[in-house]
Amino acid sequence: MKQIFFCLLIFLIISCNVSKEYYENGKIEKKGKISNEKKVGEWKHYYPSGKYQGGGKYLNGKRNGEWKWFHENGKLHQIGQFSENKQTGEWIFFHPNGNRQGIGTLIDGQRIGIWKWYFNNGQIQTERMWIDGKLIEIISCYDGKGNKIDKGTLTNGNGTMKSYDTDGKLLETLKYENGEFIK
Repeated sequence: MKQIFFCLLIFLIISCNVSKEYYENGKIEKKGKISNEKKVGEWKHYYPSGKYQGGGKYLNGKRNGEWKWFHENGKLHQIGQFSENKQTGEWIFFHPNGNRQGIGTLIDGQRIGIWKWYFNNGQIQTERMWIDGKLIEIISCYDGKGNKIDKGTLTNGNGTMKSYDTDGKLLETLKYENGEFIK
Protein backbone atom coordinates (compact mmCIF):
# COMPACT_ATOMS: atom_id res chain seq x y z
CA MET A 1 0.00 0.00 0.00
CA LYS A 2 2.85 2.37 0.86
CA GLN A 3 4.47 1.71 -2.52
CA ILE A 4 1.26 2.61 -4.39
CA PHE A 5 0.86 5.82 -2.39
CA PHE A 6 4.54 6.73 -2.96
CA CYS A 7 4.25 6.08 -6.73
CA LEU A 8 1.08 8.17 -6.90
CA LEU A 9 2.79 11.01 -5.05
CA ILE A 10 5.79 10.93 -7.41
CA PHE A 11 3.44 10.94 -10.43
CA LEU A 12 1.59 14.01 -9.10
CA ILE A 13 4.85 15.87 -8.44
CA ILE A 14 6.16 15.12 -11.92
CA SER A 15 2.91 15.91 -13.75
CA CYS A 16 2.21 19.21 -11.92
CA ASN A 17 5.11 21.66 -12.08
CA VAL A 18 5.11 25.13 -10.55
CA SER A 19 5.70 27.80 -13.18
CA LYS A 20 6.99 31.28 -12.40
CA GLU A 21 7.34 34.23 -14.77
CA TYR A 22 9.42 37.25 -13.82
CA TYR A 23 9.55 40.99 -14.55
CA GLU A 24 12.80 42.48 -15.81
CA ASN A 25 13.45 43.73 -12.26
CA GLY A 26 13.61 40.10 -11.08
CA LYS A 27 10.33 40.12 -9.17
CA ILE A 28 7.68 37.47 -9.81
CA GLU A 29 5.00 38.51 -12.33
CA LYS A 30 2.85 35.39 -11.99
CA LYS A 31 3.04 31.88 -10.66
CA GLY A 32 0.96 28.74 -10.75
CA LYS A 33 0.92 25.12 -11.73
CA ILE A 34 1.33 23.56 -15.16
CA SER A 35 0.09 20.08 -15.99
CA ASN A 36 0.38 18.58 -19.46
CA GLU A 37 1.58 21.98 -20.73
CA LYS A 38 -1.64 23.68 -19.48
CA LYS A 39 -2.24 26.03 -16.58
CA VAL A 40 -4.16 24.35 -13.76
CA GLY A 41 -5.27 25.30 -10.27
CA GLU A 42 -4.69 28.66 -8.65
CA TRP A 43 -2.57 31.29 -10.40
CA LYS A 44 -1.37 34.46 -8.69
CA HIS A 45 -0.31 37.68 -10.41
CA TYR A 46 1.88 40.42 -8.93
CA TYR A 47 2.69 44.06 -9.66
CA PRO A 48 6.31 44.94 -10.59
CA SER A 49 6.61 46.21 -6.99
CA GLY A 50 5.98 42.67 -5.76
CA LYS A 51 2.53 43.42 -4.31
CA TYR A 52 -0.25 40.93 -4.98
CA GLN A 53 -2.34 41.92 -8.05
CA GLY A 54 -4.89 39.10 -8.10
CA GLY A 55 -5.74 35.91 -9.84
CA GLY A 56 -7.95 32.89 -9.91
CA LYS A 57 -8.10 29.28 -11.04
CA TYR A 58 -7.45 27.49 -14.30
CA LEU A 59 -9.02 24.26 -15.43
CA ASN A 60 -7.36 22.54 -18.41
CA GLY A 61 -5.58 25.76 -19.38
CA LYS A 62 -8.72 27.95 -19.23
CA ARG A 63 -9.77 30.47 -16.59
CA ASN A 64 -12.72 29.16 -14.61
CA GLY A 65 -14.53 30.29 -11.49
CA GLU A 66 -14.08 33.48 -9.52
CA TRP A 67 -11.24 35.85 -10.34
CA LYS A 68 -10.28 38.88 -8.26
CA TRP A 69 -7.97 41.75 -9.09
CA PHE A 70 -6.65 44.33 -6.62
CA HIS A 71 -5.31 47.85 -6.86
CA GLU A 72 -1.70 48.26 -5.80
CA ASN A 73 -2.95 49.77 -2.53
CA GLY A 74 -4.51 46.35 -1.73
CA LYS A 75 -8.15 47.34 -2.23
CA LEU A 76 -10.35 45.24 -4.50
CA HIS A 77 -10.35 46.44 -8.14
CA GLN A 78 -12.65 43.92 -9.84
CA ILE A 79 -14.35 40.62 -9.19
CA GLY A 80 -16.21 38.28 -11.48
CA GLN A 81 -16.53 34.81 -12.94
CA PHE A 82 -14.92 33.02 -15.86
CA SER A 83 -16.26 29.99 -17.66
CA GLU A 84 -14.12 28.28 -20.28
CA ASN A 85 -11.79 31.33 -20.39
CA LYS A 86 -14.64 33.82 -21.01
CA GLN A 87 -16.01 36.38 -18.59
CA THR A 88 -19.54 35.50 -17.58
CA GLY A 89 -22.12 36.75 -15.13
CA GLU A 90 -21.94 39.92 -13.07
CA TRP A 91 -18.65 41.80 -12.84
CA ILE A 92 -18.11 44.54 -10.27
CA PHE A 93 -15.35 47.17 -10.43
CA PHE A 94 -14.03 49.44 -7.67
CA HIS A 95 -12.02 52.67 -7.54
CA PRO A 96 -8.74 52.68 -5.55
CA ASN A 97 -10.61 54.40 -2.68
CA GLY A 98 -12.96 51.38 -2.41
CA ASN A 99 -16.04 53.06 -3.91
CA ARG A 100 -17.86 51.19 -6.66
CA GLN A 101 -16.62 52.07 -10.15
CA GLY A 102 -18.92 49.96 -12.29
CA ILE A 103 -21.18 46.97 -12.56
CA GLY A 104 -22.44 44.94 -15.49
CA THR A 105 -23.10 41.51 -16.92
CA LEU A 106 -21.24 39.47 -19.51
CA ILE A 107 -22.19 36.30 -21.35
CA ASP A 108 -19.40 34.44 -23.14
CA GLY A 109 -17.16 37.50 -22.75
CA GLN A 110 -19.64 39.95 -24.27
CA ARG A 111 -21.29 42.82 -22.40
CA ILE A 112 -25.08 42.63 -22.21
CA GLY A 113 -27.77 44.68 -20.56
CA ILE A 114 -27.31 47.90 -18.61
CA TRP A 115 -23.82 48.73 -17.38
CA LYS A 116 -23.50 51.40 -14.72
CA TRP A 117 -20.34 53.44 -14.07
CA TYR A 118 -19.64 55.66 -11.09
CA PHE A 119 -17.29 58.51 -10.22
CA ASN A 120 -14.79 57.90 -7.41
CA ASN A 121 -17.03 59.96 -5.09
CA GLY A 122 -19.77 57.30 -5.48
CA GLN A 123 -22.03 59.40 -7.73
CA ILE A 124 -23.40 57.65 -10.82
CA GLN A 125 -21.57 58.73 -14.00
CA THR A 126 -23.37 56.93 -16.82
CA GLU A 127 -25.68 54.07 -17.71
CA ARG A 128 -25.08 52.27 -20.99
CA MET A 129 -27.09 49.60 -22.82
CA TRP A 130 -25.18 46.72 -24.43
CA ILE A 131 -26.49 43.96 -26.67
CA ASP A 132 -24.23 41.06 -27.69
CA GLY A 133 -21.06 43.04 -26.87
CA LYS A 134 -22.15 46.13 -28.80
CA LEU A 135 -22.87 49.52 -27.25
CA ILE A 136 -26.40 50.41 -28.32
CA GLU A 137 -27.40 53.42 -26.24
CA ILE A 138 -26.21 55.83 -23.56
CA ILE A 139 -29.19 55.89 -21.22
CA SER A 140 -27.94 58.69 -18.99
CA CYS A 141 -24.87 60.76 -18.19
CA TYR A 142 -24.14 62.86 -15.09
CA ASP A 143 -21.48 65.09 -13.56
CA GLY A 144 -19.97 64.31 -10.16
CA LYS A 145 -22.76 66.17 -8.37
CA GLY A 146 -25.61 64.20 -9.96
CA ASN A 147 -26.62 66.78 -12.57
CA LYS A 148 -27.68 65.34 -15.96
CA ILE A 149 -25.39 66.39 -18.80
CA ASP A 150 -25.13 65.84 -22.57
CA LYS A 151 -24.67 62.12 -23.21
CA GLY A 152 -23.90 62.39 -26.91
CA THR A 153 -25.89 61.22 -29.93
CA LEU A 154 -25.56 57.43 -29.73
CA THR A 155 -28.75 55.70 -30.94
CA ASN A 156 -29.04 52.08 -32.08
CA GLY A 157 -25.24 51.74 -31.85
CA ASN A 158 -24.43 54.75 -34.06
CA GLY A 159 -23.29 58.20 -32.98
CA THR A 160 -21.16 59.73 -30.26
CA MET A 161 -20.63 59.13 -26.56
CA LYS A 162 -19.33 61.91 -24.32
CA SER A 163 -17.13 61.34 -21.29
CA TYR A 164 -16.75 63.86 -18.44
CA ASP A 165 -14.76 64.33 -15.25
CA THR A 166 -16.43 64.83 -11.85
CA ASP A 167 -16.65 68.60 -12.43
CA GLY A 168 -18.56 68.10 -15.69
CA LYS A 169 -15.58 69.01 -17.89
CA LEU A 170 -15.72 67.19 -21.24
CA LEU A 171 -12.80 64.76 -21.47
CA GLU A 172 -13.51 63.17 -24.85
CA THR A 173 -16.12 62.44 -27.49
CA LEU A 174 -16.02 58.90 -28.85
CA LYS A 175 -17.59 57.77 -32.11
CA TYR A 176 -19.43 54.46 -32.51
CA GLU A 177 -20.71 52.64 -35.59
CA ASN A 178 -22.84 49.49 -35.32
CA GLY A 179 -22.11 49.43 -31.57
CA GLU A 180 -18.34 49.41 -31.97
CA PHE A 181 -15.83 52.13 -31.13
CA ILE A 182 -14.27 53.80 -34.21
CA LYS A 183 -10.71 55.08 -33.84
